[in-house]
This record gives sequence, C-alpha cells and structure tokens, in this order.
Amino acid sequence: MSSILERVRVGRVEQRRTVPPDLAQVFLGVYRDAFTPLEQLSPTRQALSDEEFLAAMDDRSVVKFIGLDRADEPCAMVMMATDLKQVPWISVPYYAARFPKQHRRGAIYYVEAMLVRARSQGGPWARLMLEELAAAVARDRAVAAFDCCNYTVDVAKVPEMFARVARRVCDLDPIELDRQHYYGYVFEERP
Repeated sequence: MSSILERVRVGRVEQRRTVPPDLAQVFLGVYRDAFTPLEQLSPTRQALSDEEFLAAMDDRSVVKFIGLDRADEPCAMVMMATDLKQVPWISVPYYAARFPKQHRRGAIYYVEAMLVRARSQGGPWARLMLEELAAAVARDRAVAAFDCCNYTVDVAKVPEMFARVARRVCDLDPIELDRQHYYGYVFEERP
C-alpha cells in the first residue's frame, strides 16, 4: 500500500517545533516504556532524563514528528535536533570537520529518539515516521546522524531499518561514523 493511502487509513504525521505540556507528558510515558529496557543492555545512558525530555519538547531547535491516529490519539514520535550544540553527548567539531558543507549551512541534524506506543507497535508507524523524517532531511540536503547501542544495532537492526525506509523516499549514503567499546575489569586481591 502506498504511504499516502496508508496515512489516510491510519492517521497523520505532523511536524512541530513545540509540544504542549499534556502531550509531552503522554510521550514521556511512551519514551520511558521504550528506553527503560535499554538501561540494562548498554553501559552508557541511552535516554534523556525526564527533565531533559520535557525541555526538548519545548525546544524549538528540536523538530518533533508526531504520529496521530484517526481519532487524534498520539501513536508515535521522532525527535530530531537541528542545533548540534543542544546534544551534549556529541562532538560538534567532529561533525563540522566530517561534513563541512552541511555544517556551514546548518544542515547536520541529530535524531535523538523514535517512539511508537506499545499498542501501535507492529503496525506502520515506525516506517511512516522514518519516511517523514527522511523526506524532511532530504529536502534540506542535510545529514541525519544518530547513535545506537549494540542491542539496537545487532538485534533491533535500527540502522538497517532506517536506511531501508529512507530509500523509499530519497537517495542516501549510509556511513558508520565510529564505534566505541566499553571494558570492565573485575579486580580481586591475591590470597
């Protein structure tokens, strides 16, 4: 089924700069449901704090793609920072050096999260949200970057899904930017 017909059947995707507090609270719950399981699967923090999440909902430099079903119930959301300085865990100089043309134009974006409500998972929402995101980034001839822990790469296959869906609406060149490994050594005294 074409994405346009599917959107008519299941709902719509809106692009917003801010989200009202009541809707932000709804998505905070969805965010916690999605990201809490990753806390035990990765040695690094995989989620924003509640305060950081709610601040992002009010931050105009963070574009929110909101998926609403036919009854106007929120089903899905993607958050994308358009100002890299708002993403504290990344190196802006790295992106500036790696993508100088896009950096000069302010066209490097960072995808911070994609959420689909539990009752809406397994349907078209993840694909529809990623298609909207890809179309917006392609219109700006921009770079979209994101990070994933091993679980979301190896098991959930997020980078593969992102590229497969984006290719439905635009051309892209996927690049793995880096890998970081974490080590732990358990020390014990000798007897």
